[in-house]
Amino acid sequence: MRAVAFFFVVVFLLFTACASLHIQPTDSTGTKVTKALARVPVAIFTCGLSEMWHLQEGTMESWIGHHESDLFMSWGAPDAVLEDGSGGHILVYTENRMHVSNGEATTTSSGNAYGQVYGNQVYVNSQVQSYTTYTPAQVQQWKVYRQFRVNSAGQIIKYSWRGL
Repeated sequence: MRAVAFFFVVVFLLFTACASLHIQPTDSTGTKVTKALARVPVAIFTCGLSEMWHLQEGTMESWIGHHESDLFMSWGAPDAVLEDGSGGHILVYTENRMHVSNGEATTTSSGNAYGQVYGNQVYVNSQVQSYTTYTPAQVQQWKVYRQFRVNSAGQIIKYSWRGL
């Protein structure tokens, strides 16, 4: 149980580190280089998930300051539009994602054989047994969310997202 808790703490810390290592346009050249170099071991340890996080964060951040009509032209109509209570609204995009891992069949065979010689003839007796184990394909499904807050002038001012 402690190992599982330790694993989740490490993952949490790595993704917290991802947020602090996100390269901002306002960062100095030295800071950008340092963050990029620091991201390498994090990316290796997370098998690339941290870099997917940075890519998604950069994509979302790139929409700040754009008009919502530009987002509509690129992403299409949102799945929901929610009023924010201050004259603006929130555009919500959702997507169902799925990953299917391949099924696998493993066959194990074992056997024996023995023979006897009688004169100039050989008699052979053998026996073989095979066992096949099948692991069916596994299906994982999840929903991702992308939200943009738009002010009363139609300009995107904030974003949030969940799920890769």
